[in-house]
Amino acid sequence: MMLFRSLIIFAMVLCWQTADASEYESQPPFISAIGYFQEDGATALSLPQVQQRFQQGKYTAVARPFLTLGINRQAAWIRLSVTNPSSVPVRQSLIAAQTWVETVDVYLLRQRQLLKSWHAGDAGPASEYLVPTIGYMFDVDIPPGQSEIFIRGQSLDPLTLPIALTGIEQARTQQIKTHVVIGVIYGFLLALIGFNVLLYISLKQVVALYYSFYIGCFVVMNLGYEGFAFPWFYPNSPQMQNYSTLFFMVLHGVCGLIFLTSYLQLNKSQPWLTWTLKLYVAVGIVSSIIAISLQMHLLMAWIAFSFVSLTTLIMILVALVNLARSVDARYLLLAVSCSMLGLLASALSVWGVIPYTFWGFHGAEVGVVFEAMILATVLAYRLRNIERERITAQYLATHDLLTRLHNRRAFEDIAGQYLQQAENHNKPVSFIMMDIDHFKAINDNYGHHVGDQALNHIAVLLSHQQRKGDILARWGGEEIAILLPDTTLSHAIQYAEELRSLLEHNPLTVESKQIQITASFGVASGINHMDGHLDSLFRDADKRLYIAKANGRNQVAPTLDSSISA
Repeated sequence: MMLFRSLIIFAMVLCWQTADASEYESQPPFISAIGYFQEDGATALSLPQVQQRFQQGKYTAVARPFLTLGINRQAAWIRLSVTNPSSVPVRQSLIAAQTWVETVDVYLLRQRQLLKSWHAGDAGPASEYLVPTIGYMFDVDIPPGQSEIFIRGQSLDPLTLPIALTGIEQARTQQIKTHVVIGVIYGFLLALIGFNVLLYISLKQVVALYYSFYIGCFVVMNLGYEGFAFPWFYPNSPQMQNYSTLFFMVLHGVCGLIFLTSYLQLNKSQPWLTWTLKLYVAVGIVSSIIAISLQMHLLMAWIAFSFVSLTTLIMILVALVNLARSVDARYLLLAVSCSMLGLLASALSVWGVIPYTFWGFHGAEVGVVFEAMILATVLAYRLRNIERERITAQYLATHDLLTRLHNRRAFEDIAGQYLQQAENHNKPVSFIMMDIDHFKAINDNYGHHVGDQALNHIAVLLSHQQRKGDILARWGGEEIAILLPDTTLSHAIQYAEELRSLLEHNPLTVESKQIQITASFGVASGINHMDGHLDSLFRDADKRLYIAKANGRNQVAPTLDSSISA
């Protein structure tokens, strides 16, 4: 039910966001043509050289405003042919590049004259133009008539240049909606992390902790991927911006494999596969450390995206291989397929293997949310079953299986605490020892199964008559002990007499036959045993029990009259 509700809420948020996403997937208003080319030399071209190349037709025309040029060192130049049909300048919001692009230069020209330029990118400190989850955004006053916007982008990460030119209000509205969606996703994932940490703390299930690390690495990675981490945590450290997201991409894959190993218990079922995955993880971590140490950004980008893509396939293949061995593998396959296919879509989208789209870029978040909802439900059920087994084992260790009363060991532990409290507060406490009369005859005449029914019958009657705070236990065989806190001897004897009468007037019915059951009771009071020891109470009650049996059974010793006279 929780999963179903979560899916509905998340689907509603996606539909709300999708309503405006289409504007980024078609050619924006004001833009009449888009063309681009990539520099092929080591020296950057000047703006006049770029204008000349476009005039010579040495460029590629594109219809869609998304350019994804993969991982390479070459800078890309984009020309937007812009038409403003009004007679006054119109302010528009221009999205020119994704959040991780190192250099973004924007030039506004009219009749080949430069009107204004902007310069940004994460090669330097975080700038005001960086808008998390959106990209680098510039407010541009489009002059009347024909004009041109030139954009130069360069990055050692995947060079992704989603172009959008929209009204200021429209852009801000879309920005708010996108941030709300991301906020919902982060809120859900952080709540899930907290939930699994609590599961680990309370149940000591390490798989829940591994899953927290897995989701936690994704959140940290995504904060960098979406552009939140740079302005928030290290705005003056471009080096951190360049490598942190890529490293956490690798670490996310590593945590995913650790979680996979624990979830499917591969250490027990397939130790060879565990060692293979450990070797693969070691290679990924070591190669990442080497690339970062040598400041080889391009190599690190290839390592990160390759590791994520390959880890995707490994996790899916491992789940497929274990389908016949583990029921959990089916749920894992479904969950990982959502997460990893979403992550793969994002990786291939920004890498340029598949066409860049809004939801392709955000596929990782969508996939992880669906994976989290599935695995959270599965883990909750699994851990609930483990907790149920633990509670059952604890119950069996402290209760008699036949009568469902406390066993002698549990009774002694609980009674010791009550006696100590009674002694500390100078309150009375009483003890009843009860023995079923002629129980061996019941077993001999009707069979041991009827004897078991007799014990259960008596336990039910006593439990219904039990007062709040009383402790009942099967002491052993046909003996039952009852501790009565805050009860004097006279009240305990009266209560024992009520129990004796209850048993006498409620025979056991077996196969239409009524079997008369009676019991003898010995009662002792803690007033005479201020040392607070259960043994002395037991000895006194047991001694009086045998007096009741010797005097003809089916009675309480001492009697109420004798206790009063005493």
